Amino acid sequence: MKTLRFIGMAIIAVIMSVNFTACGDDDEDTPPTSENIAGQWTLVYEEVWEKFVNHPEENYEWAGKPMEECYFFGHLTLRAEGTFTEYEMDNSTLGTGEWELKNQAITLIYDGDEEYPITLKVLELTSNKLVLEYYDKQDDGDEEYCKMTYQRK
Repeated sequence: MKTLRFIGMAIIAVIMSVNFTACGDDDEDTPPTSENIAGQWTLVYEEVWEKFVNHPEENYEWAGKPMEECYFFGHLTLRAEGTFTEYEMDNSTLGTGEWELKNQAITLIYDGDEEYPITLKVLELTSNKLVLEYYDKQDDGDEEYCKMTYQRK
């Protein structure tokens, strides 16, 4: 009886180990590089909040699928040579410029606005999904936050 129990437990252990190795994530998070982040990205979800120190009645939060316009950053085309175009939801151009990837963050330098680059932290990157985070605290204490989820086009 002990031998049967031992064989049964061994069979269950083998089945469980095969089960766990077969259930791996097919679209694992990869470290961002200029090559794997370059492409056309469509904004599919955004989480936004703004806090105003002197006008707290104007504070707001919003989360959802962008409808007619995006709050902060729209669709993005990041080209491998280091240029980008940002589009509104109707595909009209919002801005162009150069981008670079450094320390798990994308820096957007808009044409004509080189003094104020925008830094977007890369939270997640898979072959089909890009999640970026934007945070800004201004000198007067006002704060802006946006977490954008993109899908590769």
